[in-house]
Amino acid sequence: MTRIKRLNRDAINKIAAGEVIERPASVVKELIENSIDAGATKILVEVAEGGKGFIRVTDDGCGMDREDALLAFEKHATSKISGAEDLDRISTLGFRGEALSSIASVAKSIDMVTKQRSEDLEVTGTHIMIEDGKIADVGEVGSPIGTAIEVIDLFRNVPARRKYLKSGRAELARIVEVVTSYAVINHHISFELFSGNKTLFKSVRSESWNDPILRILGSDVARNLIPVEVVSKFVSITGAVGRQTVTRSSPDWIMTYVNGRSVRSRGLLRAVNDAYRTLIPTGRYPIAVISLQIDPSMVDVNVHPAKMEVRFLREEELAGIVTESISLALLKAEEKESGPQQMKALQTARLEASEGGDEADEATAVSGPLPLPRPVGPESEGHGTGGEVQKTLPLISGRERLDLDLESPPLPSGLRVLGQALKLYIVAEGTDGLVMVDQHAAAERIRYETLTKKYASGTISQELIAPVTLEFSPKEEVTLEEWREVLEEMGFEIQPFGGRAYNVRSVPAIGSRLESLEAIHDILRDLFALGRVGTEATTKDEILKLLACRGSIKAGHELSWREMHDLLRELFACDNPKTCPHGRPTTVTISQVQLEKIFGRR
Repeated sequence: MTRIKRLNRDAINKIAAGEVIERPASVVKELIENSIDAGATKILVEVAEGGKGFIRVTDDGCGMDREDALLAFEKHATSKISGAEDLDRISTLGFRGEALSSIASVAKSIDMVTKQRSEDLEVTGTHIMIEDGKIADVGEVGSPIGTAIEVIDLFRNVPARRKYLKSGRAELARIVEVVTSYAVINHHISFELFSGNKTLFKSVRSESWNDPILRILGSDVARNLIPVEVVSKFVSITGAVGRQTVTRSSPDWIMTYVNGRSVRSRGLLRAVNDAYRTLIPTGRYPIAVISLQIDPSMVDVNVHPAKMEVRFLREEELAGIVTESISLALLKAEEKESGPQQMKALQTARLEASEGGDEADEATAVSGPLPLPRPVGPESEGHGTGGEVQKTLPLISGRERLDLDLESPPLPSGLRVLGQALKLYIVAEGTDGLVMVDQHAAAERIRYETLTKKYASGTISQELIAPVTLEFSPKEEVTLEEWREVLEEMGFEIQPFGGRAYNVRSVPAIGSRLESLEAIHDILRDLFALGRVGTEATTKDEILKLLACRGSIKAGHELSWREMHDLLRELFACDNPKTCPHGRPTTVTISQVQLEKIFGRR
C-alpha cells in the first residue's frame, strides 16, 4: 500500500494561500496592488478588528466585466502576464494570479462588486459572492466604475493561522504601515484608511510625495528632508533623506521602492546606512525614502509569493550608486548652509574619518556629527604635546585624591579609581588586581534595581516640569492606543493634543536623560517595537530593562572623578552588582598573576 497520497484541491489551496496571505495586512497589500494596477486615482480601505473580522478595499479603477471577474478568482489567472518569458520584464505590482484565490481559500466569504469603464451607458456592474472558497452567487448590479472587494472573517477556514495573529490593534498597525507605504510612492492616488468610526490616514492626490510624507512623518521631520535625484546609465534614483541631526532608534523609516513596488532589500538598507556611517552615532538610523526606477530585466521580483523581496542583477554596483547619491545630497545641503571655510573643514574631517577605518567609525559613532575645528588658544590646548586634546581622564593626582578622600566615604572592596579608558570603562585597582568596570552596564544595573523598587512601591511616575508635545505617525498613533494602559502603569501620562499631537506630562523616573522630546519619543518607539502588550510579569520586566538601558550612561560619555566614584559606590550597593539586567558582566578583574603572565614576568 502506497504511503504517498495526492492532497485534495482544498488542502493544496490552503497551503499555498499561507505563503501569500500571512495576516490581514497581506490582504490589504494584495488588494491595494490590484487597485493601483487597475489605474485607480482613489483607494479607500476600511477594516474592523484589525482586519481579522472585516476588510473592504474600494477603488475607481478600470473595473472588470463579468467574465474577467469570474476568472479573477481562478488560481494563476492573471491579466498581467501571458507566459514565462514575461517574468523578465514585469512592470505591474501583481502578476502571479494568486491573491484573490488565496484570500477566498482562507476567508469565510468574499463579496465583490465591479463595473468596467466603458462608453456604453447600459453597461452594468457584476456582483460575485464567494463562501468558503466556492462561488455562491453571481449577478448584475448597479454600481459606480471600479471595484469594491469585501473580505469577511479572515482565516476562519485556517484556525491554526488565526490563533497566531496578534491583537486587533497590533494587526491594524501593520495595515497602517502598508497603506502609508504605498501612499508615499503613489502620490498621484488619494488614499484613505478607515477603522471603526475613525479615519486613521488620508492623503490627497498630488504632483509630488510631499503631502503623504508630511502626513506620515510629521512636519518636524519633513522640514529636515533633503531631496535626492540621480540618473545613471541603468538606474534612476529619486527620494528624500533626513539630515544627520534627524535620526531614529530603529530603521522603520527607511522606505525603499523598486519600480513603484515597496520592497525589503538588505542590500538597499545597507546602502542607505553606509551613507550615514561616519555621520550619526552607532545605534541610530537615518530617515530615508528612496525610489529606484530600473530595467525590469535587472531585478527579480518573483523570489517569494508575497513579492516583498527582490534580487538585483548587479546589486553591489547598485548599492554603491545609492550610497554615493545620498552622500552627495547631504554634502550639497551642507555646502548650501555653511560658509567656504567651514565646509573645507567638514570635508577634511569626513575624508580623515573615511580613511581612518574602524577607529574613525567608532570615534564618530559615539560623538555624533563631525565636529568643527577647535579654536586655537591657551584654553583650548590639551595636556599633551603639540596642543593635542586629551580624550580620557588623566591619572589622579595626590591633591585630587586627598580632596576626594576628605569629601566622600571610601569605595567598597578597597577599590582605588585610576581613570577612564576609551570613554567606555572605569579602571580601578583592588585587592584582587586590576578592575575594569563597564560604565553603561553598571549604570544599567543601578537604574534597573531602582526602577524595580519604584514600580513595586507605585512611585515610578515622574511629572515633567513642562509637558512635552510629540507628533506621532499614523502607525505610532494606533500602537499608542494598544499600549496606553501599560504605559500608564509604567509611569507615562500621555494625553491627546489635537490631530496627531500628544502631550506627555509624566514619564518613568529614570533621571534627566528622559527629559528631551527626542529621548521620550525614542523610548516609546522602543517599547512599541517589543511587538506585544501583556500584563504578565515577564513583559513588565522587559519594559523595566528597556527603561534602565535608555536612562543609563552611554558609551563615549566622559565621566568626572566624582561621577566614577559615585557610580562604583552605587553599583556595589546593588543586590546583584556583577551583571547588568541582560546578563552581561559589569566588572572584569585581571589578577596580578594574569598581568605578570601578559608581560612575561612569569
